[in-house]
Amino acid sequence: MFDEHSQHLRKFLIAINYKGQTYFTVHGMDFTVIDVNINSSKVLLTEQDKWRFFPTKTELAAYIAQADHLWDADNLKEWAKGLDERSEVDSEIDLDFMLTAKDDIDDYYELFNTITFVEDFVDQIDDEAMYALTLGSSTVREFFDAAADYFLWKDGDKEMLATRGPRLLLAINNIYKELEKWIEV
Repeated sequence: MFDEHSQHLRKFLIAINYKGQTYFTVHGMDFTVIDVNINSSKVLLTEQDKWRFFPTKTELAAYIAQADHLWDADNLKEWAKGLDERSEVDSEIDLDFMLTAKDDIDDYYELFNTITFVEDFVDQIDDEAMYALTLGSSTVREFFDAAADYFLWKDGDKEMLATRGPRLLLAINNIYKELEKWIEV
């Protein structure tokens, strides 16, 4: 039932592994964004633009219910009404994996998924350092493009991914360290 509710509202429950703990947050589509040139995929932010994680699903729902700074607020609050501890997670992201990933095709797939969420966060905030490390980084862009071609569109070159992946691994620790400043639990 909650899955249908999430699909309809395009808001999804995300489990985040961070510093060895599992937290919960929401990721979804902001229906108030009507310009196709603006990313409508959003994550939950605090009023200070921190990426907000919660130890329980109930705490996440309570935060959304009382917050007055939300994107797509009406739909997000409606989504949270159906959220409880039995609600199934739609996706799991392991931020800690950024520190342990190896030069391996399976690890690159996991990093590709993680970077997608991180970039949605970075797209929402106005911070030059985070932008330079992610969306503005040629290393990240080249990896992301090669990974999307290989994993999503299935027409990518494994050799290209094998070239771009190790470069990303060199940059990923800096991304994680900067991201730590932007996470609130």
